[in-house]
Amino acid sequence: MKIELPGIDDQQLMVFLASQKEAMATMNKNLDAQVMRAPLVVDENAYPRTHLLREREGWEPPHKDLVAAYFQQFKDLFGYGSDKEMAELLGLSSDRRVREFKQGKSPVPYGVWRRFLVMTGRAPQEVIPVLGVVVSK
Repeated sequence: MKIELPGIDDQQLMVFLASQKEAMATMNKNLDAQVMRAPLVVDENAYPRTHLLREREGWEPPHKDLVAAYFQQFKDLFGYGSDKEMAELLGLSSDRRVREFKQGKSPVPYGVWRRFLVMTGRAPQEVIPVLGVVVSK
């Protein structure tokens, strides 16, 4: 018995198309995200808003007080009880990193912070245009 399989190029294209459909479904689902109003333990107006910008717009890492306040608000709203859970959600290797961010021992990297802002609806998700699907011959 001989089983015909698509070539690598065709497989690559199938994976690309499937992942694009999955991404569009997620974006559509994001439109229905619940709006949640909750107090923040710090006055955001006392801090610059540069932590909400994109890198090319002049982003700067958030102040440690904002990191701690945003993370605590998130934990309260979504039932994340520990820094370990936050670390896993943000793709970090250790809950120690979360504590370092909250204590100001190290700044939150742009990618980690941006991911958090997108998950909380504080920043738009960036969609990168596909200029073409390139496969090898």
